[in-house]
Amino acid sequence: MTTVVDRRPVAFAVGTLGFIVALFVGTRLVLSAAVPSLTVDGISLVTNWLLVAVVVGLVAWLGWWGKIRLTAPVDRRALVYLVPLFGFVALPFAFGVAIPDVSLVEGVTLSGWVALLVIVVGSALGAGISEEILYRGVLLRALESKGRVFAALVTAALFALTHVSQVVFGASIGDWLVGVVLMIPMAIGLAAVAFRLGSLWPLIVWHVAADIALPLVPATIGAAATTRFVLAYLGLSLVVGLMGAWLLWQDRRVVDADEHADGSTDPLERTSG
Repeated sequence: MTTVVDRRPVAFAVGTLGFIVALFVGTRLVLSAAVPSLTVDGISLVTNWLLVAVVVGLVAWLGWWGKIRLTAPVDRRALVYLVPLFGFVALPFAFGVAIPDVSLVEGVTLSGWVALLVIVVGSALGAGISEEILYRGVLLRALESKGRVFAALVTAALFALTHVSQVVFGASIGDWLVGVVLMIPMAIGLAAVAFRLGSLWPLIVWHVAADIALPLVPATIGAAATTRFVLAYLGLSLVVGLMGAWLLWQDRRVVDADEHADGSTDPLERTSG
């Protein structure tokens, strides 16, 4: 079955940005009116898993379980590329960790271990599943026909830009823009690694682990420590981005070599006769 994703992959990918923002805005408006006692944390949790349902439904509609590498075996040789990524998991622990206050309903603050469970299951697990399946799964594979470099750049930009949804839940525009700068190089690396792994599951596991660790950075570390954390995160992101650029360049060389061997891109052959 030929779908709009096959016919117009770029339009589909860009349309995803608007859809996700509209989903988050609409869900917050509806839930705020229907259940006024829900906090921003509570609405965010519901929206997070609503996005999981939408993304899984999209994959089911497309029948892309195999295409997005959910049923494929892992290329174990490529697991080495996950090592720099786990720096994002380890980094928060260098600044000390603390379980943040979490309140799903007005006037009720969850106890420490319950709050941690909400972070793990309610937030990190849902985000890891939905974002990896959508960005490094559906969108990356939909755009792959345009070239791996193009697919990596577009999905990286969309991954960062769609996090404008955080503004819906109270983040400032400035914080979101900083996040865009931090996320784009990392997302380029994630796309390149996704092409190499053969399976999407290692990136889902990594994403869940990273989204568990990040909220544990204490909110009281101070301005100087916060600056160091952001700079360290940016440094890691650039390292991962450079690794991704190198992997994509290697992939491009292989494609060019194959095309040259077939004679399809040899300029001498095209102009001969």
